[in-house]
Order: sequence, then C-alpha cells, then structure tokens
Amino acid sequence: MAENKPSAQTPANAPVSIVLIEDHAVYRESIGKALESIDHYCCTGQFSNLEDALEAAGRGLEADIILLDLGLPGMNGLEGIAPLREQLPDARIIVLTAFTDREKVFAALKAGAHGYLIKAATATRLISALDEVTGGGTPLDPQIAGMVLNTFRQLRPISVEEKLSERECEILLLVADGLTKQQIAEKLDISSHTVSAHLRRVFDKLHVHSLPAAVSTAIRRGLLDFSP
Repeated sequence: MAENKPSAQTPANAPVSIVLIEDHAVYRESIGKALESIDHYCCTGQFSNLEDALEAAGRGLEADIILLDLGLPGMNGLEGIAPLREQLPDARIIVLTAFTDREKVFAALKAGAHGYLIKAATATRLISALDEVTGGGTPLDPQIAGMVLNTFRQLRPISVEEKLSERECEILLLVADGLTKQQIAEKLDISSHTVSAHLRRVFDKLHVHSLPAAVSTAIRRGLLDFSP
C-alpha cells in the first residue's frame, strides 16, 4: 500500500514534507491526520512497506523527514535506513517503533537514523521531535536517551583530544537522568556556567551541537565500546 505525492520545486517557506513508513494502517493514518492539523508540516507519502517507499523515492518522492517503523514486512526498518539515505540524502530519518532493546537502538543510530522515538510518545512529543530534527537536532525518547547516554561510560577514545573527562561523563549522565543545568550545578557544587562549559567541551571534542548528536556521532565514529 502506498500513497504519495511527486516531488516538486517548492519555495523556502513551504511546509516541511514528511513520509510515513508504517505497516499498521490505523496508527499510520492517525499520525497522518495529526500532521494535517499543523500548517508547517505536510504528509507527502504513506507506505506500509519499504519496498514501495524506495520505489516512490526513485520516482521523485519529496521527503524532508521520514518516520520509519522497524518491524515492517519484507525489508525491515534497520535494513532500510541505508537505502533510504542513499535515495533521499537530504531527508532526516526518525525511527518510530515499539522496540526499545539496546541492539536495535544502536544499530539504527549507527546506520544513520537522526532520532529514535517510541510509539507510546504523545502527539505533542512527536511534533516536538519533528521541530527538533528540522532544526538539526537528534530527538530521542527519554528512555532511549538514558540508555545511549549511559554508554559514555564505555567511551573508547582514539585520541587524547577526544577523550571525555570523568567530570564530563558525570555531567552527561546527570543530564540523561533529567536534571537541568542548575540542578547539576547544585548537586556537584559548581556553577551552572561551569556545567555549560563542560558540555561545550564535549560538543567541541565530538564536533556536535546537542547531547543526542554527541552519542550518535560517537557511535558512527567507532568511539564506543559495546563489549560487556
């Protein structure tokens, strides 16, 4: 099953185009309806499998963002991330799935997913994630964020410059636990300015601008050791 609109040259202020790849029709249609109510987003394609989506991409499907389920019939979502990025190199891929196991999360990020959300996410959270990824961020479900940020404990640096200090790792873990900069400052008995400075150094070392992006970058560059 596939519904899509052909690609066209659009002005800079045109709505952000979103493609849904999800085999559960009711859930897919509910997301599509939610997007219809927001002026700056439009759904340009709905697909129940990756094969149809990739075929449409070859015909000029327009997609700024792709919402991708992992448990698809035929080619699964993990297998589809690479060909989607090849066919639609400018699109940002957000995994939207029920899977929360560590292997699938890291496989998706390593393959090039720009975000990872759980299907239990509210409509408000989904829209927030779309806004975040549109701005260049890497939205992660809080449960997933805690999981991946904890992997900084296993960071294996390939150069002295990229090594995260014990304090930098400590701050990252506190952020993963949901603490604000002010709360972290109070807990560690340092200033919020110092907390911000530590985070800036982490971003500089990994050449990113957000915590989730730091994680995904470290994964792609082989800086994380996943051995038990």
